[in-house]
Amino acid sequence: MLWSAVVCVFLSALWHAHAKQRPFETPLLEAPLLGRFLHITDMHLDKHYKEHAAVVSQCHRDKPHHSHGGERRSGHWGSQESDCDSPFTLANATFQWLAREWDAEDNRGQSYLPFDFILWTGDSARHDQDVELPREEEEIYALNRYAVSLFESYLPGVPVVPNFGNNDILLHNTMSSGPSKELDEFARIWQQHIPPDQMDVFLRGGYFAKDLIPGRLGVVSLNTLYFYDSNKAVDGCPRRSRSEDSVNADPGTLQLEWLVEQLMDFRRRNMQVHIIGHVPPTAGNYFARCFDVYTELVLRFQDTVIGQHFGHMNLDAFFVQESSLAGSSKRPSNKVPIFFKQIEVDLRYDYESLPGNARTDMQYYGVFYEAPSLVPTYLPALRVWTYNTTMEHSNRPVSTQSVDLDLLLDFVAYDNCSEDDRSLDCALVGEDEHVYDNDDDSANSINMLGGGRRHRRPKRKHRRRHTKLPRYASSSAPSRSNTFLTPLGYSQWTLQLDKANAEYDRVLKAQGAAAASALPLNYTLEYTTYDAPTLWHQFIDLIIDPQETLPPPRHHELPSEHHVPVPKPLLDRHLEDRGLHSPYTCQKDVCRIAKPLKPLTMYGLEDMTLRSVMDLARRLVLDRKMWKTYVNRLYTSIWSE
Repeated sequence: MLWSAVVCVFLSALWHAHAKQRPFETPLLEAPLLGRFLHITDMHLDKHYKEHAAVVSQCHRDKPHHSHGGERRSGHWGSQESDCDSPFTLANATFQWLAREWDAEDNRGQSYLPFDFILWTGDSARHDQDVELPREEEEIYALNRYAVSLFESYLPGVPVVPNFGNNDILLHNTMSSGPSKELDEFARIWQQHIPPDQMDVFLRGGYFAKDLIPGRLGVVSLNTLYFYDSNKAVDGCPRRSRSEDSVNADPGTLQLEWLVEQLMDFRRRNMQVHIIGHVPPTAGNYFARCFDVYTELVLRFQDTVIGQHFGHMNLDAFFVQESSLAGSSKRPSNKVPIFFKQIEVDLRYDYESLPGNARTDMQYYGVFYEAPSLVPTYLPALRVWTYNTTMEHSNRPVSTQSVDLDLLLDFVAYDNCSEDDRSLDCALVGEDEHVYDNDDDSANSINMLGGGRRHRRPKRKHRRRHTKLPRYASSSAPSRSNTFLTPLGYSQWTLQLDKANAEYDRVLKAQGAAAASALPLNYTLEYTTYDAPTLWHQFIDLIIDPQETLPPPRHHELPSEHHVPVPKPLLDRHLEDRGLHSPYTCQKDVCRIAKPLKPLTMYGLEDMTLRSVMDLARRLVLDRKMWKTYVNRLYTSIWSE
């Protein structure tokens, strides 16, 4: 066995927590919702990882030592800021931390599952970057089976939604349409996590949909390899003729057709849906047409798509999506050559180009989240989300007519306009505007860090019939108004890997292998998106002496009526590590958050509705200090603030 299983106690129900809420009860649910889910991505497990090996050997071999950079040696828990993948010790200790620290009990000793569900966005196998140890097909399957066992052993009973990464297949980045041996094997590996009625479509393309909360919340797990422009086995989501057999159609196009049908079905059932994938939908990652169609499609289902979560880039960022019909007029000047272009340049451009709040037509915008990785490219990281569990949303979509589905499928898969058709319906719009594309080699598109990609949203030409497509948007939808299922925020957790390795080595030397092996890993709270009253409300009743007459700091509601984004023991540890007894410092009749804790709630969002996140984007580019902090966090706080 490549791992030592840890048997966890099976938990009996889901913990009830809420924000600005009263208890939510519905006959559709067998247990109360906790209102919390985990996003984990890019584990990159490596069975060949060796402690004290040369980092330049991908942590696989003892040599070299003093030449060719061989002085740096691998750590017990992993090797920070390196090309090395994750040792099994890191993976097991991470899941031990999740099971230990996020387990919960109420005041009667009733235990609850730590998360309502888990989004797992791929790349669980090591990179194929060691020419002396090329990957084998069975190794990839074994690593993914091992990853599944981590979820099932440490977090039993929590629904898991798996997803393909570009390193989960033998031919890196390259995947053709199914049926195939790979899809057959992954169907067996993920069998417990794919609904039986979705198995046929999974065997065809490696994607599926499932209900997370019956009748309320669903998830779509995309195979983003079919959109990824590094996949040379696909054609980039081209249109096809109606007479063409789907067997011969491009798998990216087929997946987009399927996505339309799934979103239409979720909307018909009045459900919200999270979309997950491995490769994020940026212009620098997707084929041009895959990018255009996917972006326009999710924006047209704004009242149904409540969140989009991706991995792959090992970065911590959010991207604002904009419809080509938004008509945004503000475009910052881009005449200065950029000689070393990092991803934050694209992000800043996008944030700066957003129109002002009063001039923004919200139905044309969306947002998706890029989560940092467990593999220590920078620091190992995890993300824990909370969402509203109590208020029934009032977005009741009207009955969808079949003509809407036909129109959307035409947009995704078919082209009724010939290239020489210049009628009003088929004329191109935006012909007088510059088109930014991935092959632009002008002075303004010098290589980006990591391969010369451009991740900003391009301006493209679209046919006028584009404007006739149905658009499902509502100001009362959970994506735009804080109501039932609205994401409230997340906490970002990182592991100070060098510090953990040093402590392991110290205990090993002083007390021996048994004591060192018993050391637990503890992740650190890097930051949250919440405001301070939300994060620290559990301490409100503790800061004022009963004999004092001073009022406590204000917060939204009574602690008993407030959702819990982070369990109090984890916050206690954070205070202890900083030598604090309370998050508040009080002088006379004024209490404030302690200065060392202010960066945790710098963003101060009440929720993660679209307007809140877009306002954050505007604030980031206007506040120099905040932008610097955001860029540091982009790379998981390796660089000091």
